Amino acid sequence: MGLVDCFVAFGMKKLRYPWSRLRQRLCEWRYLKTELPTANSLQDVQKHLKKITWTKDGFFHLYDALSYPQTVWAKKKDDCDGFAVLAAELIQRLNPSLNPVLVTAAVRPLRKSHTVCAFKDGQRLAFFDNARLRQGDYKSYGDIVAKFTQRADRVVCWDVAKPNTLETLEFHRI
Repeated sequence: MGLVDCFVAFGMKKLRYPWSRLRQRLCEWRYLKTELPTANSLQDVQKHLKKITWTKDGFFHLYDALSYPQTVWAKKKDDCDGFAVLAAELIQRLNPSLNPVLVTAAVRPLRKSHTVCAFKDGQRLAFFDNARLRQGDYKSYGDIVAKFTQRADRVVCWDVAKPNTLETLEFHRI
């Protein structure tokens, strides 16, 4: 693993979520009172996600930071992790037993790194890739990572995190 890959893995494992939590508290507290839409089905979640416009993080995000779902909904724009945190919150409210999580892969080239919202779908897993619901024969988070990183040159590392606390549940360095 090269120096850049080591830096990326370190940043993802040690810096990304603490930075996101700090940035949320300092910059996004005013959005916490924003009412989120109600979803009565996964199709409703998808319908709400389609109202969000994908946009690249701004400078103050300093490469990558996760927003509150209320911020994403209020602004109606964010990058992939904004879609993922909003999907996770809507799914959690729909049915907590679906156990939504954030799955992020840092890949080369870095611009193709991606975050999705994965959740239980019966005996399998499914995920929202931005506003697209992907259901298939996904038995593990690794299967989901393999699916959404197909166009990357290679995976550097990936993790699974709780969307509401940003606690890392799994971390894998490739």
